[in-house]
Amino acid sequence: MKLRVERWYPWVAALLGSLAWHYFSFPFPCDEKEFLAAAISLGAIMTGFIATAQAILASLPGDSAMGRIRKSGYIDDLMIYLKESLYGCLGFSVYSLIGFFFLSPKIVLPRFYGEIFVGITIFSMLAFQRVSSVLFKILHFQPPRED
Repeated sequence: MKLRVERWYPWVAALLGSLAWHYFSFPFPCDEKEFLAAAISLGAIMTGFIATAQAILASLPGDSAMGRIRKSGYIDDLMIYLKESLYGCLGFSVYSLIGFFFLSPKIVLPRFYGEIFVGITIFSMLAFQRVSSVLFKILHFQPPRED
């Protein structure tokens, strides 16, 4: 995947998903409380994974794949991806939590909530996928043998 596409596809997909949700007027799931509780759990798991991945990358020795990434100049891109993923997943959890404040026995979530929720969900999932893909490549890296 080209760097420009890799950099922007979570943002573009999130915007397009929100616009599609608005245009087609999809309803939010009926059991809002259960749905939002599951979304909070999913967001928390993804946030924890990204935070753990950051800690692991920070602890890698300089002569490993991390050292090569630093030398190549792609460390800035990796840090942007990690930051966007961490904040996206955390924002997904927080926004799901905010949804509980809109709920009452007789009130359903406003339409704008679902549109924003879809955008944040798509962004956080794709940002998480992007970081996971990069991490798999880092873990798969085999340094050249020195004979």
